[in-house]
Amino acid sequence: MSIELHNISKSFQVKGKKIQALDNVSLNIPEGSFVGLLGPNGAGKTTLTRILATLLLPDSGEGFIDGIPLSKDKKIREIIGTVFGESGGRTLYYRLSIYDNLLFYSTLAGVPKKEAKKRINILLDYFNLTGKKNVLAMKLSTGMKAKVLLIRALVPLPKVLLLDEPTLGFDLISFEKAKKLLKALNKEFNITTLLTSHNFAEIEDLTPNLILIEKGKIIDNCTQCEFKEIYSKKQVEISFNFNYENLFMLQQTLKETLGSAFFKLEKVDNTLFNLKIQLLKENLEKLISRIVVLLVENYAEILEIKPHVPSLREAFLAYLERKRVSDTTINSEKLQLLVER
Repeated sequence: MSIELHNISKSFQVKGKKIQALDNVSLNIPEGSFVGLLGPNGAGKTTLTRILATLLLPDSGEGFIDGIPLSKDKKIREIIGTVFGESGGRTLYYRLSIYDNLLFYSTLAGVPKKEAKKRINILLDYFNLTGKKNVLAMKLSTGMKAKVLLIRALVPLPKVLLLDEPTLGFDLISFEKAKKLLKALNKEFNITTLLTSHNFAEIEDLTPNLILIEKGKIIDNCTQCEFKEIYSKKQVEISFNFNYENLFMLQQTLKETLGSAFFKLEKVDNTLFNLKIQLLKENLEKLISRIVVLLVENYAEILEIKPHVPSLREAFLAYLERKRVSDTTINSEKLQLLVER
């Protein structure tokens, strides 16, 4: 089930001011993809997901899921599963039990009752909720409610999953189990999945492909590897043995040698050190040469020199930092124009 959007725009009026949530967004998510939707707060992620879920109408443009126009909301809802974490509102019937909620929603989704019961019991057991299945929804903690909402989305085995903060409030064990389950379902049933989350570990572990959105516009559509390569700063790690008891003095020596480059020195054990260097303005090869010379002159044993592969979080922070510098430059230019006037 592919997802297609063509020039989708959506704006809201907030206190008399027009907020452009989405601005001519076009994208194509192939069938069976597991894609992460990444962007800062207010970028348009939730608005985009809600339009795909037919909970919001776009102001202009058109979209399709498996060739079905988003305007055919009833048909779209038959093939999608949705989870809206903190923005989900009251999405369970509070005076019904966990089990009755799940059975009711699976019936609405067209799952035969016998099959629905079987799937519900399997998923409740998977998330250790079997003993809680008769608890009323109004008495659920945030984490338990999040589990029930995820189960509700999965029981029909939808062809498309739209997940907005699906594991919000999960404990660590449940979080890991949810990731494992989502990955398995995507692979086994070819479920097209769009994931929005501020938990970088969740996106990094699950989504090979990323869509970067900023101020309602698609900035990039690429693989995780490409994203890290494009937006992160080059870094290198050097591991070495060094009989040096004064860590402060070693740090000061490195600081004098590295100049403006950012570095982080970690003491692994009594003699083993790990040095991470981040390229700023200087040539990385020259920096490495200077460090190697310094260490050899001080009788250090160099064990390994390797590129540091940044995490998704590091790459995203580097993107935000670059954007902040760019915005500062733009503001400075505007200020100069004002002065000239």
